[in-house]
Order: sequence, then structure tokens, then C-alpha cells
Amino acid sequence: MIDGKNYYQILGVPEDALFKEIQSAWRKFVKENHEDLVQPWERKAAKEMMFDINEAYEVLSHEDKRADYDNSHMLNGGSTNELVRSRVRKAKEIILRDRSRITGKDMNMIDSIIDYLPPRIQEKCFDFMTDLLCKRPEMASYVVSLALEEQLLGATTHLLDTLLAKAAYAIPWEKIYLYGEDILGVEGKDNKERNYNQLARILWHRADLAKHFVYPAFKEQAYGCESSLLPTLLKVAPQEITQDNFNDYVDTVHSMRWIINSQIRNYNEQAIVWILNVRPDLVRKPEPKKQKKELPFPLRS
Repeated sequence: MIDGKNYYQILGVPEDALFKEIQSAWRKFVKENHEDLVQPWERKAAKEMMFDINEAYEVLSHEDKRADYDNSHMLNGGSTNELVRSRVRKAKEIILRDRSRITGKDMNMIDSIIDYLPPRIQEKCFDFMTDLLCKRPEMASYVVSLALEEQLLGATTHLLDTLLAKAAYAIPWEKIYLYGEDILGVEGKDNKERNYNQLARILWHRADLAKHFVYPAFKEQAYGCESSLLPTLLKVAPQEITQDNFNDYVDTVHSMRWIINSQIRNYNEQAIVWILNVRPDLVRKPEPKKQKKELPFPLRS
């Protein structure tokens, strides 16, 4: 407990919250209270709040630590297994309902449980959402997270395709930012490339949000992914790349040692050439010279 408040209250989530809900709440608080994002006079309070938020997240995001915490404070029965089974049953019930009766609360419930469902049920949920979006486009904002989750899970359904065709306007910049962060955790170069290609498709439809694609476009290159996000950004909105963005990327490239990462370094050097061809006004920082290491005293002579 912190100052009489429990960890669930600090993050503003119910005691039966699943990991995805806890992670979402933590990300929201980080974005709102990070000391670099608030006014100077609010930084001390923000720093103290972030300490509490991070402490609560560290416990609740770790299954064993959370079970120990729940047991010691007589919360949640120490286990979420029954909760998960209950929500899986509810998800199955929801996708059998008449589409006209589906609410935003139903959609959020499916979003919270989708990672726990077996692949066959996941695909049924994505097909259900696709059909719902076709019949009720006003529900588009509720399917955005699920459409991106479809891609992260590698499902063969067409929810994102339908969203881009019918309601791309419903995709907010926050979802783009979080999708870019989630791609970093995807295993396998092929899977990363597939997801960066999906980001490129979203950019074609949401060029008005182009500045939020710059960071993931540079991450795409840093990982050596041969996908189309950076080329698309350079076609659609190269003006969104700032000198600071470019400096950060060049610093990342300079940190790649030729001896160890020669292939990726070469690939990123080529990407820098692409950027400078489109944006000749940007200035590349010189690579810092390596300081000569002195030999230990007995060996100097």
C-alpha cells in the first residue's frame, strides 16, 4: 500500500483487471505525468506520482508478485484464472449476439481478453468485428485496437483491411504510437517487417498524422527491416522529419560498429542517403572520433 491507497487505485483499474488493462492504464499515466512532458513547476509532483505509478505497475504486471500482493491484502483471491475463463465465456457469447445489440463495453471486453483466446476463437472475434464494422461503421473507434492486435498476432482475417477501407479516420495518433511500440516486441524479422508494412498502409490513409510515423520509421531501419514504412514516409510527408529526428537517427547509426554490425550499418547508411536525397536541407552530424585508448602503465613503453 502507498499512503493508504492500493496499487489498483493508483493505476485506476479494478482488482480483476487483466494485464492488458493494467499496461494500458500505466502507459496513459506515463504519458500524462512524465516529468519531461509537464510544466517546470509541476515536475516535482509529477516525479513523485511517477514513482508510485511505476511501483504499482511493477507489482501488478508480474504474475507472481501480483498474486503475493493480492494474497497479503486479501484481494482478488490471489489468482485471475477464473476471471480469464469467465471472460472467455463472455467473449464467445458476445460474438453470437445480434450485431445491433453490441455496445462499446462489449467491444472493450473482447479487446481485454483477445490475447488469452485460442487462435481459432481469436479469428472468429476478428471476423465478428469485421462484420460489425461493415454493418455499423459508427463503432469504428472501438475496433482500432483490435485491428492492430490482429496484425500483431498474425491473424489471417481482414479487420484492418476493412477499417482502412471504411473508417481510417477513426485511427487516432495514440494508437499509432502504441502500435509502433508493440512492433518492437514482435519476434522474428519477417513478423516485424509485416507489421511495419501495415504501418505504411495506415500512413497512406492518415498522412495528416505523418509526424507520428517518423520514430517507428527510423526504428524499422535500425532493426534492418526491409519494409516500406520509411520509403512511404519519404513519399507522403518527408517534411515531417525534423533535424532533431534526423540527429537522433544518425546517432543510432553511429553507434552501430562496422566490425560487428556491418550489414545493418550499411543498410542504415543507405537509408541516410535516401533521406538526404529527399531532404537536402537536413545536415548529417559527423561521426565522433574514437579516443585513443592508453595502454596500462607497464605496457606503455
